[in-house]
Amino acid sequence: METQPYYRQIYASILKDISSGRLKPGDRVPSEKELCVKYSVSRITSKKALEMLSQQGMISRFPGKGSFVTGNDFTKQTGASRSIGFIIPDFGDSFGTKLIYGIEETCGSLGYRLVLKRTRDIVDQESDAIHTLMGTDISGILLLPIHGEYYNAEILKLILNRKPLVFVDRKMRGLAIPTVSTDNIAAAELGIEYLFRLGHRNIAFYSGPVSHTSTIEDRQNGFIRAFMNFGIHHDPALFCLNLTSIWRFPFYAHDRVALDVRLVREHLSVHPEVSAAFVTEYTMTAIVKTAAEELGRRIPEDLSILSFDAPATIVGVPPFTHLYQDEYSIGKQSVELLHRIINGTDPASLKDVLVPARLIIGTSTTSFEST
Repeated sequence: METQPYYRQIYASILKDISSGRLKPGDRVPSEKELCVKYSVSRITSKKALEMLSQQGMISRFPGKGSFVTGNDFTKQTGASRSIGFIIPDFGDSFGTKLIYGIEETCGSLGYRLVLKRTRDIVDQESDAIHTLMGTDISGILLLPIHGEYYNAEILKLILNRKPLVFVDRKMRGLAIPTVSTDNIAAAELGIEYLFRLGHRNIAFYSGPVSHTSTIEDRQNGFIRAFMNFGIHHDPALFCLNLTSIWRFPFYAHDRVALDVRLVREHLSVHPEVSAAFVTEYTMTAIVKTAAEELGRRIPEDLSILSFDAPATIVGVPPFTHLYQDEYSIGKQSVELLHRIINGTDPASLKDVLVPARLIIGTSTTSFEST
């Protein structure tokens, strides 16, 4: 009979200890070094055995702390399937698709099935999604909250019921639940500093309503901080915060898009000194560009535009200079954080995770010289 490779023997031995209950959820598993000594094998061999157990969701590995048995009641052997729910308002090429890729693939590597719920940024649909998931044996929930001035009461119920929960992209301030998001303050500073280097000083800020949406609040704060850091005065009148066509369902409704174009056109007409526009969401760049061109202003010669996000460009220079959010990493780290909470870590002990953004130079920005 052919002898099993050593890493499989170690894997089988630990698996047997888990299935028999000798190693219980939360128990520490012998380290790579300890397994090397016990089985007289190399570090590579012991590492491979632990990686197999981790990939199957049997153990969770934390750098510097060790490996621990997951609390999944040995689902891989019984055929049961753990699930993680992800509730998101909407997604598309400019933001959301890669986020889902990161979540889905990390769920798979940790032994979870992903259940996706789309809320269309409607509070009742967010409530329904939470109700639906709570009515199942879902292990935990990732939640990208809708825009809104008030917390959804169903989110507070999730927290009171101690359901494992991680916020994605948006922070719910005042709630002791960890968030994984872009470092929006630093990203906005990075973008404005780039426009400063090009010579721009009169920079408009275009956004939907800022209040109680942490992502946009942080981008506004980063925008203001950049001016302060450079000792440059910014005119508050250059903020235009009433664009709503991407904020409410049905998204991009023709009448609301037309209204947003008119609002930006009027804003630019009143402020001809504006030489650059900072746009907080990629989907609004088309609105700003259209409004500027209706006034006879060329992009980028008469108006530079910088935004967050943009669809991937396969060939050539991207059409818009933008701040690239590492969505895949945000998704991956969101699942890993939720996995720790599912396995007993107190969410109040976990810090928010801020993922850096990168500046991608496109064709929508150019240098400016005042006359």
